[in-house]
Amino acid sequence: MGTAMTKTSKYQQISAFLKEAIQEGQLETGQKIPSVRQLASQFTCSKDTVQRALLDLTYQHLIYAKPQSGFYVLEQEPGRHQDLPLKFEEDRNQAFEDFRTCINETLIGRENYLFNNFSDQAGLQEVRQSIQALLAEESIYTTADQIVLTSGTQQALNILSQIDFPNKKSQILIEQPTYHRMNQLLDTQQLPYRTIERTLKGIDLENLEEIFKSGHIKFFYTIPRFHYPLGHSYSPKEKEAILQLADQYDVYLVEDDYLADLDASNAPSFHYLDRNNRVIYIKSFSTNLFSALRITSMILPKELLKPVLTYKTILDYDSNLIMQKALSLYIDNGMYLTNKKRLLVRRKEEETNLKTLISQSSLLSQLTLTHDGVLVDLSHVRSLAALKHSGLPLDFFEAAYIANCPYQLVKIKSADVARVLPELSSLFKTENLV
Repeated sequence: MGTAMTKTSKYQQISAFLKEAIQEGQLETGQKIPSVRQLASQFTCSKDTVQRALLDLTYQHLIYAKPQSGFYVLEQEPGRHQDLPLKFEEDRNQAFEDFRTCINETLIGRENYLFNNFSDQAGLQEVRQSIQALLAEESIYTTADQIVLTSGTQQALNILSQIDFPNKKSQILIEQPTYHRMNQLLDTQQLPYRTIERTLKGIDLENLEEIFKSGHIKFFYTIPRFHYPLGHSYSPKEKEAILQLADQYDVYLVEDDYLADLDASNAPSFHYLDRNNRVIYIKSFSTNLFSALRITSMILPKELLKPVLTYKTILDYDSNLIMQKALSLYIDNGMYLTNKKRLLVRRKEEETNLKTLISQSSLLSQLTLTHDGVLVDLSHVRSLAALKHSGLPLDFFEAAYIANCPYQLVKIKSADVARVLPELSSLFKTENLV
């Protein structure tokens, strides 16, 4: 096995060296590859550098690890590594396999994560550094010390709703409709709140100012990008106006950016535009991977770090350390950004297909395309009761309202649009549609 060196990093040299040996048959299926110590000596580098190269090859499904034994050549499937577009399910499976690789790597030779306790409530430092670098790719600039990891977005919102803020105010302002778990949080804990209507065009800024002017709003919880459930996104101009009002009336903004990975335009966030440390930025990682990954990052103004961490100690000892470490590896090895690209390709394909289906519908004037389906205006429905009992897979957003649902819109998920749209026509007064 020759060692042709190029002007690349050491871990890339090791990875290329072993990959060539496998592809040329010098290392055969099932054969053990040289040990970490041997490779570190051969390439005059650290063991960590070798480990990074081995993880890279594991990610490419060229080798696999046997605990307390080493790494072995994995049997290759024909055409496995051809750069072909992935279908939806293949896409999901690939993300799952990638993350499972990272979990397996986390468990190999890292028993300290299993048998020792860590007391950093903010999350492992290396994980926060990985997230800091990832966020910087999305124009979210911060320091690792201002990032706090929580066990999901729900825990983050719970902490923020309970702690005292520097403005000494008590009410929480929420959009209606909004994330159903935020509604549940306020309702079950009987927290003081106010609401502001959000429509497909956004919110009324004059109404927002009147609410801020009351002097009681602790923070405004908002989903600025791909709002749940409406799909609306604020423009940069609207964000600037909202921030200006927040500064003027001493209100914090809690920016839940849970679908940032689906925004191909990389529009500026509230956090990016914030000049006065008013924004608490929340990012979940479950959208990119799977809902069971309960790790969420919060970027906090410095004055909120201590109260957040103090309260978090009441809720748990720490967020899942194995999952934290696996997420760090998933980010550092480029898997996160690779899967993000897959998500954007998939979304573009779905958008194209949905536009075609919408254009062919007799309900065209009543339909609005969103990031995950189609909204249907209910103003011309013949009978709401008949529609609700039709058996069709429709989301009426009841849980997205903290009080009574107005039943103005209903959503059809992307996967159901082709089947459901034709069946809806008979339930609407299509003769009145323009």
